[in-house]
Amino acid sequence: MNKLSRVLVNVIFCIQVLLLFLIFVEDRISLPPLLQVVGRMHPLILHIPIGIIIFLVVLILIQKQINHAYSQQVIGIGLLVTSLSASLAALFGFFLSLQSDYGGGALLQHKISGVLLSWLCYFLVLWHESGKKRFVFFSVGAAACVVLVFAGHTGSILTHGENFLFEPIAPHIVLTADNASAYQFAIAPILEKKCYTCHNASKAKSKLIMTDLAKFKAGGEHGKPWVEGKPEESRMIKAFYLPLDNDEHMPPDGKPQLTALEIATLKSWIKSGADFVKKLDEFPAEDSLKIRVAALMSKGPVQEPAKVYAFDPADERMVEKMNTPFVTVAPLYINSPALRADFYVRKGFDIRSLEHLKDVSDQLVVLNLSKMPVADKDLSTISTFKNLEVLNLNFTGIQGQGLRSLEKLDHLRTLSLSGTAVSSRYLGPVLKLPQLQELFVWSTRVTLAQKDSLSKLYPGVTIALTQFNDESILKLSRPMLVNEGVIKSGEDIIFRHPMPGVTIRYTIDGSDPDSLTSKVYDQPFSFDKTTVVKAKGCKDGWYCSEPMEVICYVKGKTPDHLELLSPPDPQYPGEGVQSLTDGRKGVADVLKEPSWLGYRKEPLAVGFSFDGKAPELKEIVLSFARNVGGYSLPPKEIEVWGGPSKDKLKLIKKVVPEQPKDYGPLKVDMLSIPLPSSAFNYYKLVATQVPKLPKWHNGKGERSWVFVDEMFWY
Repeated sequence: MNKLSRVLVNVIFCIQVLLLFLIFVEDRISLPPLLQVVGRMHPLILHIPIGIIIFLVVLILIQKQINHAYSQQVIGIGLLVTSLSASLAALFGFFLSLQSDYGGGALLQHKISGVLLSWLCYFLVLWHESGKKRFVFFSVGAAACVVLVFAGHTGSILTHGENFLFEPIAPHIVLTADNASAYQFAIAPILEKKCYTCHNASKAKSKLIMTDLAKFKAGGEHGKPWVEGKPEESRMIKAFYLPLDNDEHMPPDGKPQLTALEIATLKSWIKSGADFVKKLDEFPAEDSLKIRVAALMSKGPVQEPAKVYAFDPADERMVEKMNTPFVTVAPLYINSPALRADFYVRKGFDIRSLEHLKDVSDQLVVLNLSKMPVADKDLSTISTFKNLEVLNLNFTGIQGQGLRSLEKLDHLRTLSLSGTAVSSRYLGPVLKLPQLQELFVWSTRVTLAQKDSLSKLYPGVTIALTQFNDESILKLSRPMLVNEGVIKSGEDIIFRHPMPGVTIRYTIDGSDPDSLTSKVYDQPFSFDKTTVVKAKGCKDGWYCSEPMEVICYVKGKTPDHLELLSPPDPQYPGEGVQSLTDGRKGVADVLKEPSWLGYRKEPLAVGFSFDGKAPELKEIVLSFARNVGGYSLPPKEIEVWGGPSKDKLKLIKKVVPEQPKDYGPLKVDMLSIPLPSSAFNYYKLVATQVPKLPKWHNGKGERSWVFVDEMFWY
């Protein structure tokens, strides 16, 4: 046991030294995947020293009632295990701190207190083995307990947010629709329950802080998490719908997830403009946000009161016998006497099944015969269901002559005849029904002019002649570029649109295309250098699409020799110099993928040369990440040097790119560096970062990053 004890003490000492060393060099550490897994075991192991310390305190207090030699042996083993587990917890916690975006203050306090606790536990082991003054032993033990409480407190801040312990008894201002904005009243409580633990001043994943309004509005490393008026394009909404095992899913797996109603409320808030000031009472009564908030307050969806029917329910055993593999008969809703019947499988349809429904003719209010071989003669049977409210005859064999049989259905509100051979001359009898509200006749013989004429005669009925009962002019979606990645010189550039008959117009001069004068894309074309293409789709009867902008990166000359004259940041090494010519394009919001080389402390410096006779270079294109929220900006300036050799160069071109005025969208962008006519043996390109981010940026005053994934030479 003594030998094992000495080995463990030496191991603990090595871990203490390693911890001190790592703290001083953490900015240079790039954690391999295996150690990332080890780091995530920190929450598992940190409870071991806590439990043993509590046990040892109790044991020391009652040791007079226990055999002294036995108690000292147990205390010695306990201290040894405590010291080892505290050291490992501190080490694993250090690895974990490198993997997430935690706030600086609480993280630093937790890190220092964790390391200090591991050292104190180590001293307790040494002092107990030496048997020296008990006063020193108890003093160090008391200090270890105090540090343990402080480390636990700062750890809870990182995990659960500030004031987690005393929040239930803290004074709260009662928010109402009168004294609070819609955001304060409805949105902030959702974020507080489901998002604040990972997005606060102490722990800010993706550098997004939600607990501070100004910082929330500024966004994180990916910019603002919402797009005003466009919930489907908002990053935070997309994150809710990702698979649970996806690293980008929010909240992370294991955390309480948002309910469908909470997500719908957030979407309604974004759709209404993501306003932080407007009060709930100022929204129109029909606004979706106001409706969702009412649902939240009632702890359930807002529903119209269930309709009360005067008739008695049908016999349950009789209804059960009517159910077959081809027809289902069931209550309209739980405990409702009203029934609905749905027929399935055209080949399995039997007119006798329809006739059997006469036994529940009083209770039947919804009948779905879509795609069944129902003919006009069968409508007389349907007319016996006197309480019918919804009748679906879409894609049946109805011609229209038998529609007069439905005149008896005084309660019919919705009639669907789409996909049938019905013509307008047979619709009069059903349009006169007293309760009819909707008539669907798309894909029938009814023309637009006939529909308009009938709408004037029967203004109380909505007649839908299109599959979607919205005949306003819609906007086309954007065209799509079929080509992917880096394009070979001379390769066909292919655009497509998912809707037939759409005309695609495009420009290559940077201007937005219009629907009259811009070039028509009628056949593929090609480029011999990287070019920005803008295109839009147009079609009669539709609004033209928004212009789409795409950079067609075209492979040009490739240097025979290429070298990085400055090393990338250890966190973003890419795949070395080959990342610049491997044809793999990066994604602007995933900067840790191997396509990207990241530079911050040093400028990007690349040297390159060509064998044999030096070719004439006219242009260099640099592909970079424009991720302003993630501190990735265009370089402050780019210099190109050329000369006969590496040590004899002169400046041949200097470019100062335009800097962003706001966060803007995330995208992979390009910088074109036109060169004066030159044919040097050796070239050097240097791209310098912006030394201080602007005042409007969340990280104002800090140095920017430059991320590049490809270079092209023409």
